[in-house]
Amino acid sequence: MDRYGSLRLSLLVAIGGAACSASPPAPSGAGDGAVVAIPTSPASATAEPPPDGEPEPEKPKGVGWVAEKNGNVHRASRVTCDATIDIPACAGTERHQSCKTDADCTEHPHGKCTSGVGQVGTYCGCTYSCETDDDCGAGKACVCKGTGALRARHSVCGDASCSTDADCGAGSCGLSTYFNGCFEQVTLACRTKEDSCKSDADCGSTPRPGGACVAIGPKGAKPTWQCASMSCVIGRPLVVEGEARAARPRDRADWRAPLVFDVGHLVADAREAIAAHHAAIAAMEHASIASFARFSLQLLALGAPAELLAEAQNAARDEVEHARVEYAVASRIGGRTIGPDKLPEATARLATDVVSFVESLVVEGCVGETLGAAEGQEVARSVKDEGLRAALARIAEDEARHAALAWKTLQWALDAFGDEAREAAARAFERARAMHEKDPPKMPVENEEFGVLGARMLGALRREALREVVEPCVRKLGLVAWS
Repeated sequence: MDRYGSLRLSLLVAIGGAACSASPPAPSGAGDGAVVAIPTSPASATAEPPPDGEPEPEKPKGVGWVAEKNGNVHRASRVTCDATIDIPACAGTERHQSCKTDADCTEHPHGKCTSGVGQVGTYCGCTYSCETDDDCGAGKACVCKGTGALRARHSVCGDASCSTDADCGAGSCGLSTYFNGCFEQVTLACRTKEDSCKSDADCGSTPRPGGACVAIGPKGAKPTWQCASMSCVIGRPLVVEGEARAARPRDRADWRAPLVFDVGHLVADAREAIAAHHAAIAAMEHASIASFARFSLQLLALGAPAELLAEAQNAARDEVEHARVEYAVASRIGGRTIGPDKLPEATARLATDVVSFVESLVVEGCVGETLGAAEGQEVARSVKDEGLRAALARIAEDEARHAALAWKTLQWALDAFGDEAREAAARAFERARAMHEKDPPKMPVENEEFGVLGARMLGALRREALREVVEPCVRKLGLVAWS
């Protein structure tokens, strides 16, 4: 079945290529494709040395993984981890199968053919664990399941610029588990005096979701510890200084659409988790209003045609209604009124140079909104309540139009600005594909009936949409085709 045929057709029509077809089928197992995120802006790797005479901090002591009172976790010595993978094995009756038995999972040690259930049905794919660093290869370390804030249900191989505290002089080899909104980045890195934060407590004042002190940095350089928040958003986020911004929730009822559906059979814990999920989506939809307003200003600054400006203005109005619907869903399920607080980042300075414009257009619009439209279609299909399903289906239809606008705008930019725009677009598509190859992490709750999809199936859905929708459009524009 060509699940995304109509979405692909609408985007190809937008760029004048309705005759194009999807790319050849490929296995949809974990790691086959990419999900796009907006990278955080790394702090400078160069810092002033500490003043002469300042005492060095006392080196942490201990054995194995050591948890400090402030929540930090560091690795005092190497340990052997449990390689058990707490995910059900493939039963052989799943709808999508990239493996059938554990014998098919040989790319890394401790492979298991696991089963998942999500919006596109049942699914089998390879999951890999580890016992020691030797299972992970050079530059990586085995992080035991259950360590610190690790979300994975099994031990994982993380990037490591240190392996134990002994590698860090007077500092410690800290564990960073950074959930950027789409997947979890697991890293071991030395904590030093030059870090811009010491623990999550230093990042508590951020108005953005998910603020934490994590180890991040440009590829090929040693990471530094700095505050970061959710930076990976499907759809068109409001991105300022490399991070997605959104308003905090507050008690207000004037952002709720009139929407009623039955939630009486949901238990309290599930209600709270599902409400939080939809409140986060609502905040991102609310922030998208500002994103489209800024997009309109960029179009004006770059001399875009009137048609694109008109569509951008209409898209901003769509996002107002999307936010109202999602705040209504969150409020109904949570049993309280939820709305947005102030969003001062809406007026932040924006870039109007061609390269910055095209790169953000590709990541946030052409890829992000295309994946958002595909995800929205599956969410609407899985919801049982007719009224809720109809409201979410309208949002999915709008997101498909927004994705078409992004591709149409990219076509105009390539024609208007030539090689400069083309090179920026090619880099952005390649960066997007290379950055994110994993499924999003398992969320606190999965409930398709109320629009919360399973992580493994969500990853499979996004890879399929990238392969069957995004890649044909990339090829139509004459940019780099994904292999």
